[in-house]
Amino acid sequence: MQQKFSIIVLLSLIIGTIACKKVDIQFGSDFVDAGTTQIIKVDTFSAELSTVFVDSFATSGLGTTLIGGYKDPIFGTIATQTYFQVGPPSYQDIYDNVIFDSLTLILKLNKHFYGDTTKPVHIDISRVTDKIQPYDNGTTLYNVNSFNVNPTVLGAKDVIINPNQTDTIYIKLDPALGQEILDMYTRKSDTIKTAETFLNYFQGIRISSNNSSQLVFGCSDSAKFRIQYRKKDLYLINNNIDFTINNRSLHFTNISVDRSTGSANIKDLGNGIGQVKEKSSRLTDNVAYCQSAGSVITKIKFPSIKDVVKAPNFAKILSARLIIRPVAGTYDRNFFLPPSLRLSTTTALNMIGSDLTVLNSSGTQQTQLGNLYIDYAYGVSTAYTYDVTNYIKYAINNPNNDYDGLLMSPPNSNYQTLFDRVAIGNSLNNIPNSKIELQIYYAAIQ
Repeated sequence: MQQKFSIIVLLSLIIGTIACKKVDIQFGSDFVDAGTTQIIKVDTFSAELSTVFVDSFATSGLGTTLIGGYKDPIFGTIATQTYFQVGPPSYQDIYDNVIFDSLTLILKLNKHFYGDTTKPVHIDISRVTDKIQPYDNGTTLYNVNSFNVNPTVLGAKDVIINPNQTDTIYIKLDPALGQEILDMYTRKSDTIKTAETFLNYFQGIRISSNNSSQLVFGCSDSAKFRIQYRKKDLYLINNNIDFTINNRSLHFTNISVDRSTGSANIKDLGNGIGQVKEKSSRLTDNVAYCQSAGSVITKIKFPSIKDVVKAPNFAKILSARLIIRPVAGTYDRNFFLPPSLRLSTTTALNMIGSDLTVLNSSGTQQTQLGNLYIDYAYGVSTAYTYDVTNYIKYAINNPNNDYDGLLMSPPNSNYQTLFDRVAIGNSLNNIPNSKIELQIYYAAIQ
């Protein structure tokens, strides 16, 4: 009897030891058989892509002057017009016996550019004839706003921008205007004593280009409207009066896009009569487009994602990764890819919501920006990659998943000024290495 009891105890210990032993799973394999638990990778849940037109976005108060334009074979002809006010320096009674020399607009580059830097950019400087202010007593100016200007330009220049060398642009303006303003100083006119009185006389500047330009570049908001003069004394002294940007919150850029000169796929995207606000990639040769400054961004939905729970022996989502591959042949040294793109939650209204984040090395959440990898050697592995684990878990239980999704766009700091663009292939795209892919790892228990 004692021997039988010992055998029973021994068997119980063996069984208990087996039951408590953790299943050893090597994460990352396509299929791991650990007896009772498997990790399975699936990539058959396709993402549905569409191109979304953005009606308008704020461009005032960004601290950036955009100059130029270009013709894009996909997105059409893009043109920029930047507006700002200039105000006089603090008044000093020191302008007796002065001789006018020149009137110049001085612009400092911020090294941001997009397009062909080997070709000249034509720049026109015009005098604004309206008061620059938001409509309906608002506080913001948008990419669609514009103001009337005098048809006679104050000055013009063709410049070639070398991003690594060009620092400052000097554009000579109408000397008659410069002489007129300097005369106000010599006669101590009230017009030049305060910003308010000067703005009643000179309401602002518009910087624009023409259809010959193939480049957009940026300048800081440190523009100077400079009158250079000489003062008579024992000898002539060279000096200047600098007018600077008066109200940076009213410094803004109008951005227009003529899609008739671009791809037929997206020429009807817009807010005019007969135009659409969102277009499925199935109607645009299985490609979706993103160029925030050109008023288009990409929407990504996962309409069949709820079916993952129907997979055999499904237990739980372990990981999900979204790989976004630009369409081969749609980017080059002139039309380059955005270095950073975020994914933000959205609804059927296509408003940008919260950004997808990831835990960084310091233990805090940071916005995911795609970790763009460009395959310079072979051009086949170029992609943006995102951890969408939490979003996919949410989407599985979201009753509005057929309408909700993710919007792909640049970070807030670059949204309004970034012309870098990307074309993304959907799961039906037949161009090699040009498809979006959702990879899901889930645990299955037999």
